[in-house]
Formats: sequence, structure tokens, C-alpha cells
Amino acid sequence: MIRLTQLRNQYLELTNQVLPNLATDRNFPVRQNHCFQRIILDNLFDRCWYEVLERQREPAYKQLTEEQLEQAIALATAIMEQPDSYVQQLNQNSLNWRRKREK
Repeated sequence: MIRLTQLRNQYLELTNQVLPNLATDRNFPVRQNHCFQRIILDNLFDRCWYEVLERQREPAYKQLTEEQLEQAIALATAIMEQPDSYVQQLNQNSLNWRRKREK
């Protein structure tokens, strides 16, 4: 349980603080924490996250297994380390799964 709590805290720090702060200096298509969470979770599941997790139950990150949290953290880390085109592609994947297009 300690490991799960640590992973949840790391995921939240990355998506609530690190990525939004980084977005101010980079050419990211999004800036807000919930957008990064959408992108990461959708790409984690290769579809809209709420097709896999329950939207009304509890926050999505609390429904993730340790392995899923590790993968989500790896995606967040890759967003930080890869060129901006990486997060742009992940965002486009997410929008496509949601049947939306960039405007």
C-alpha cells in the first residue's frame, strides 16, 4: 500500500505541477493539469480512459493498479524528455479517440 501511495503522489505531482509548469516554456498543446491527465490516461489505455475506468466512482488515478501508475508515470516522464511533437501526438491520439479534432 505504501508503494501505491507513493506512485499516486508521483503521478499527481507530475500532472498537477511539473507538466503544467513545463508547458509555459514549451510548445505543448495543453496547459492545465486535467488535460495532461486526459492525455496520459487515454494513451495508457489506447482509448478514452472512461471506457475502462468508472467516471463516477472515485478519481481515475485511484483506480489504477501499481503497474498502470508506473506506465502513466513513464508517459509523463517521456512528455518531459521527448520533443514537443511527442505530447502533440499523444494529445491528437486522445482527441481522435474522443472523436474530436484540433481546432
